[in-house]
Amino acid sequence: MLALSQLSAIRMLVRMALACVVLTLSACQTFQPPAVDQVRFMPAATAKRNIPEPKVKYLVRPDGYEYCARITGIPVTPTSRPMACAFWNTRRKECTIVTPVETGYNYLGHELRHCFEGGFHD
Repeated sequence: MLALSQLSAIRMLVRMALACVVLTLSACQTFQPPAVDQVRFMPAATAKRNIPEPKVKYLVRPDGYEYCARITGIPVTPTSRPMACAFWNTRRKECTIVTPVETGYNYLGHELRHCFEGGFHD
């Protein structure tokens, strides 16, 4: 049979775990994607694209956040960091997407849109 102090410790751990779950779920509700990513994406007509058919290169970098911070000018802070970036050359019809090792499809899609449309939300 568990001692009274062990039961108290278990109850405290369960309460702490529940508190963490509640805080985590409420944090998920407060983080919202940029407005440009909250609407259904419709590709621009070919004639209106920055690069109609870009040659795309994808770089996965261990220093992806810092690299994109240098490219975009968005600093890495405790509460914010660039999750991916893209840079393009219209003359050569090339575009490079850069992400950290762990990323999401939403970031790739957002950056790929930059390859076609340039600075669509600037």
